[in-house]
Amino acid sequence: MKNAVKYFLKCSIAGVVSIALLCLFSLIYYNPPIATEQPDNITNYKFISNSNWSYMLEGFGFGKTDNLGYNNAYYNDCVAPDIVLVGSSHMEALQVPQDANCTYLLNKMFDEDDVDYNNFKCVNLGISAHSFEVSISNFKNIANKFDKSKYIIIETSNVEFTSDVLDDIMAGKFHSPIEKKGFIAESAQKIPFIRLMYKKWNESVINKKSQSTVAGSENQSQNDENDINVYVDKMNAILGEIYAISEEKGIEPVILLHERFWEDRDGNITTEMNASYK
Repeated sequence: MKNAVKYFLKCSIAGVVSIALLCLFSLIYYNPPIATEQPDNITNYKFISNSNWSYMLEGFGFGKTDNLGYNNAYYNDCVAPDIVLVGSSHMEALQVPQDANCTYLLNKMFDEDDVDYNNFKCVNLGISAHSFEVSISNFKNIANKFDKSKYIIIETSNVEFTSDVLDDIMAGKFHSPIEKKGFIAESAQKIPFIRLMYKKWNESVINKKSQSTVAGSENQSQNDENDINVYVDKMNAILGEIYAISEEKGIEPVILLHERFWEDRDGNITTEMNASYK
């Protein structure tokens, strides 16, 4: 009996030590800021304010969230910005040091140049998975929250949407606030290794589902995607609504489009997006 107890204690201690070591590793390798509810609904969620983070999945990013719960370092509490930047993980920029993302560099250039009329302050609301569809669904809330701003920049890496997606954008269906988690889930989020394992498991499930559905979904949406006339009508309605909201607040909306490009065999630059949709 004593041997069994000793063996159990040894296994328990070994398990605790192993988890502790893995958490120390994950603390640097994968320790992004923890998502929490955004009561102002300017994004579907924000991060816990003033929390340190470290991220090494694609590059090496590290920093501390600001008072608002976003990745801002140049100004920690910019509640009255001149420029609001909205977008996905490309804008969120957790994969680079906090003083190397575009919002920080914009703030630095505006602040340190000798031109008086452009002493603009920028705030970064970039959040992972906040694509164009999500940003547009949240746009009215952003304009209301930052109604003294001069510009709202909406980052997107896509311009081609199906008719159904455009309908959902107009209906604001991509505004999907994060739900408050229970005590166990919130506690587990604070353990870096558990967060990393959950991410990997979730990615494997998503990959399996996407592989099984991609063939059918491509054929099903092809007709809608190729109907440029429907696209033009519905996108004009969406952009018209954005313009109306912006004009009411005295804000200039800017769409920041970035896309991948490459050099072909003849030395010409080829872009991936359909020129008609752009």
